[in-house]
Order: sequence, then structure tokens, then C-alpha cells
Amino acid sequence: MYRENKPIDLSPYDHPDIYPGPRPDSSFIYYEGKAHRIIEKKGVSIEDLTVEYSDSDNLLGSFQDGSEYKLSIGDFLHEQELPPIEERVPLVAYGSNICLAQLRYKFNLNKDLNDFVLCLRASMLDSDIIYGSFLAPYGSLPAIIAPVQNATTEVWLTFVEPAQLEHMNRTEGGYVLREHRGKKFITINGEQFESIYAYYYPHAFEFDRQWYRFKDIKGKSDLDAKWQAEMLDIMKNEFRFEGTREEFIHQLRWNILFYREIQNWLKQFDTHFNHPDWEEPKLIEPVGELKRTILPSKSQEVERMLSIYK
Repeated sequence: MYRENKPIDLSPYDHPDIYPGPRPDSSFIYYEGKAHRIIEKKGVSIEDLTVEYSDSDNLLGSFQDGSEYKLSIGDFLHEQELPPIEERVPLVAYGSNICLAQLRYKFNLNKDLNDFVLCLRASMLDSDIIYGSFLAPYGSLPAIIAPVQNATTEVWLTFVEPAQLEHMNRTEGGYVLREHRGKKFITINGEQFESIYAYYYPHAFEFDRQWYRFKDIKGKSDLDAKWQAEMLDIMKNEFRFEGTREEFIHQLRWNILFYREIQNWLKQFDTHFNHPDWEEPKLIEPVGELKRTILPSKSQEVERMLSIYK
């Protein structure tokens, strides 16, 4: 059973308890199979933030082995002949797409797809990351964005190429792309965008008349927080599965008929909601077409929205 200190080299594909997966303690670039730490600094535009580039073969890259080679994100993109920030779509990530082992697994499935991902820590108001009422292919209850008044939650802003976005649109299952145009979102460096986008699925897992947030994800909320392992135990007990926990998980992962039975059984715990902050987009626009604002680093708004990182 995995709770605290989940192994960095395991993804939810290895064990459903891992979901949403361990993530680095700082913003990072994932590129060529490893992580490169971004030095976070308020009041500095994303392109001018410094990245510590590592030649290590370790998945943790410069987080594990350090780096003597530092350059701006803008220069990094230029040196690697990758599209600049202006040509990328600002996409919110909040589930397993920040787990390094999950990124490695997904990109290994499609060797023709560029594996560059810029992952910037951020914060969102009046939203929380909670458990959905359905199963991921590997047996976990996935994360969804839900409306929770006065909550503050950690999310990550990624900047994807159009080809990457098209690939994700084909692989995100029942999720649909939605747009956020409010000012309830801020990146760790204090930047706000006119629009950001995220994958949205308005179906929450409700048990004992409440929703549950992920204990792995930073935030302030009135919701109870639980580990994925605890949620799987709730499912096992409520379903009255007679075998061991390991047998229950094995059946979820490898017995398609059992998986479908549980998927159908979960419908009784489903609650549908509408999140007023996320709307259907009329047009998906890259960063270069969006208004950007860097808020004063010591402003009360920045301090309040980023307080979850203290």
C-alpha cells in the first residue's frame, strides 16, 4: 500500500495506489526522459526563468544530480530548436500528467512525439482537485477539477505544442477541453493569462454525502483529504469483495469483466456538477495571442493565492 513517500520511479500504470503520482517539489522541464529544475522567482516572466539543465540519465535529472549548466527557458527552447512559449497553448495539469514516471511511460508509447513538457507550479481559487466517479484503465479513481467555494489548490501550467494537444485530445477519454477566463489562477512566478485551458469531466465520487480531495495535492479546502489507497479500500469494502486487497487490485487491472462490473457499480456514487469558472472555448489560442500580466511579487493577491506553497 502506497501513501507517503511514493517511489518517484513508479507510475499509476505500475500500481493504482500511486495515482496521481509523486511530483518534484519545484517547477521543472521534462525533456529527453528526465527532469530539469526551474528556479522559481516571483516577478520574472516564464521565458526568463532559469532552468538547470542536466546531462544525467537519472529520471530526476538535476533534482538528483545538480547541474552546472543554467540558462533561461527562452534560451533553452531556442537551443533545442523547440517552439517558443508564444506558440504554445497554456494547459492546466492536475493529475498524473505531472508524475515523471507517467510522463516517461506515455511518451515511450509514441516515439514520434516530442517529449518536451514545461511544468510550472500554480494555484487556483474556488476549485479543488477531487476524486472522479469512474476508473482509469489502471484501476485508480482519477482526478477532476470541481467547484469548491473558498478552496485554494495546487495545479500546474504546462505549455504544449499543437501536435501534443491534438494527441492528448485523442487520449483523454471522456474529458473535454474547457477554458478559464477569470483571475482565479496564478503561476508560481506571479503571472496570469487572459485564458488557460484544462481537461474537464463533471462527475465526482460522492460517498457519505461528501466529496474527497487528494491528500497528495497541496491546498486549503473544507473537503476531507484521502490517499488513493484509502479510496480503493472504500471501494473494496463497499463492494463487499471477499478476497484480499491485492486480489481486488489484481482483478481491477487484469480482469476486464470485473473492471467493467466495478465501473458500472460506481455509477451509484456519481454526482454531476457544473463548474461556473470553466466554459466551452470558442477558440483555442496560444500564449502569443493572449494577454499576460505579472502581478507585483509582494502584493496581497499574490501572497494569498500562493500561500499553499509556504
